[in-house]
Amino acid sequence: MVPALGLLAVFYAGALVGALRVSFLPLGGNIGDASPAAWQALFSDPAFVDALVFTLRITAVSTVLAAVGGVLLALALRGRGTGIRVIGALPVPVPHLIVATSAVLWLAPGGLADRLLGALPLDLIRDSGGIGVIAVYVYKEAPFIALLVLATMGQSLRGREEAAMVFGAGGLQRAAWVLWPAIRTPLVLGSVIVAAFAIGAFEVPLTVGPNYPPTLATYAFESTQGDVIAGEGRAAAALLVSGVLATALAAVAVRLARSVEGG
Repeated sequence: MVPALGLLAVFYAGALVGALRVSFLPLGGNIGDASPAAWQALFSDPAFVDALVFTLRITAVSTVLAAVGGVLLALALRGRGTGIRVIGALPVPVPHLIVATSAVLWLAPGGLADRLLGALPLDLIRDSGGIGVIAVYVYKEAPFIALLVLATMGQSLRGREEAAMVFGAGGLQRAAWVLWPAIRTPLVLGSVIVAAFAIGAFEVPLTVGPNYPPTLATYAFESTQGDVIAGEGRAAAALLVSGVLATALAAVAVRLARSVEGG
């Protein structure tokens, strides 16, 4: 694993160093021109605060719903044949942008569903609460988490459940004492992957999300549309904030995984 991890560390660290440099040093500037002006402008901008809150909200909601949906889907697919499992996993390889574009085609006002069924009860596209963004993430990530959880639901787990049943454990007791310890690590790690992606994702919020508030990624994109030089620094600072959040989630995931394994 060392070569792969080393290559990943180089690219990730290089991206962080490059973004940090842009956030302090304007494009085409010299070392003497470095200043925290981009960070000051970022934290004084109410739109950034709204973007941060909106990003954290849709990340938390979509991650929780995807985790719950993933566990339920894994339980439903457990014991099924390969064909059924393949059908359940179909959303996983489909790019997020294709799912988001299909959602706009079907669910936007005047879309195919609107024409076939009449007015929809919910406005999923451009909803100010980000319902459409959350729906796309849950549709895409619940099967992904289900695949991770299914990998732990083999014959050994079934044998432990049967042993617990022999000793008189009920359904809730088997779920708490046998099933949960087995699926906790892949569930936590999968949820962190989903949350990290949602924090930095760009295409789904831009396609189906509201015009305001933006996410951190769309805020960074919009920052470069006006003043290119100042906007680049502010965009880099915003992306660094999202990177720090994702890294913190990864650290929490490692800690939780070690506690599950007794490390």
